[in-house]
Amino acid sequence: MNIQKLDVFLTLVETKKMTETAQQLKLSAPTVSFHIRSLEKEYGIKLFRTNAGGYRLTPGGEILYHYAKQLSQTNQKLEHALFQFKKGEAGSLQLGASGVPAQLFMPELIHKMAERYPRINVSLDVKTAPEIEQKLVRQELDFGLIMETSSQAKELVYEAFACDELVLAYSKDHPFSKVETVAEVDLSKQRLLVHTLSSSTKHFSKTWLKGRDEEMDLIELDSVSTIIKMLSFGQAVALISKRLIENEDHLAFTELNDNRLKRQIYFVYHQHLWENDAILFFKESVAALKEVIT
Repeated sequence: MNIQKLDVFLTLVETKKMTETAQQLKLSAPTVSFHIRSLEKEYGIKLFRTNAGGYRLTPGGEILYHYAKQLSQTNQKLEHALFQFKKGEAGSLQLGASGVPAQLFMPELIHKMAERYPRINVSLDVKTAPEIEQKLVRQELDFGLIMETSSQAKELVYEAFACDELVLAYSKDHPFSKVETVAEVDLSKQRLLVHTLSSSTKHFSKTWLKGRDEEMDLIELDSVSTIIKMLSFGQAVALISKRLIENEDHLAFTELNDNRLKRQIYFVYHQHLWENDAILFFKESVAALKEVIT
């Protein structure tokens, strides 16, 4: 149904005058008459009878007026809702992140979003980087912050956000805290904590460990916070993000000076992402945070 025709019809019902209707809608009287005739032809009924008092509704016109009024009100609500959405006054923002970026950067970004757009519902999905990529490809998420993966999806835009590296972390009570160089680090017989198999941390850890002769007890854990807690007991070491533990007072770490342990964090989104004010604000917040941390 043509909304403009209905607006013309509703206005004529209210004014009862062709000239006044034309003036209100900034149309010519013949254009108003054309729209009314078009509606009558479309529904096969006469909508108005005319007399000295102006345009009066027929019984068929009364039925159309009842439903047209509801449609007009619904259309106004729709336009208002879409306007709010475009301005970031309503709607949702669906974010995704792999483990390390989720802990390091998402809290600040979500806080900024909530401060600027309190009516936007923000959600965060924390999964492995490949899982976040697939959700972005299917456009189930708006943005992602992920560790680099072995390949990049052609449907997505990848923007370098920050660099990270894995370091060998341990308690300040661990014997490694007394060594001065990497050469003095003997991993034989050590209990090594690593993140789960599907995570990028585990992938980089496996790459670094491949071909090494040390006999090590390997413990895989889903939670980075659990790894940090276990390190505090002084009985284990871990390959873990330097950014995650460099401010932990009870921990120390050794940089292994191995490029295989350096990785990139990417800000990722679909190439056909529709942008409103809230979406643009989030992108600007990411860019601002990038300037601070690099």
